[in-house]
Amino acid sequence: MSNRNRLTAAHALFSAVLCSLVLFSGCGRKLAQYPEAPVHENRIIIPLRDVRDGKAHFYSYLRGGRQINFFVRTDAKGAVSSYFDACYTCYKQKKGYRQEGSDLVCNECEMKFGLADETWQAKGGCDPILLKSIIEGDNLIIETAVIERGVKLFR
Repeated sequence: MSNRNRLTAAHALFSAVLCSLVLFSGCGRKLAQYPEAPVHENRIIIPLRDVRDGKAHFYSYLRGGRQINFFVRTDAKGAVSSYFDACYTCYKQKKGYRQEGSDLVCNECEMKFGLADETWQAKGGCDPILLKSIIEGDNLIIETAVIERGVKLFR
């Protein structure tokens, strides 16, 4: 094999490897890694003392190789609520939200929501998706069957 043919073959191999890396890294968006949600008997149980500070608290629920991210927040009146770390508009990007000061911010479109606000006004589809939960004693409870319905947001 001539030097020219070797260079051409090496260039083709390098190009193929580079294209594969770009293709797979672009398609393989990885979900944020958060502390694993505490599960007991098909219920996620989060002590209210851990989340009653006006901040967003992010968790990952892991089941059967699937990861579903969510967060819990307390508004200015002390009401605790939970949401998927996704919205109907930007969920395909798998970027979720982040806390920035006193706001929750979409990592894709940068839309902001005040953490202290009692309710969040609809802002064009980028609203955090409510995750049904209940308060039982000193704990926030999310049934695993309920959170598992949101798996489509994290595929």
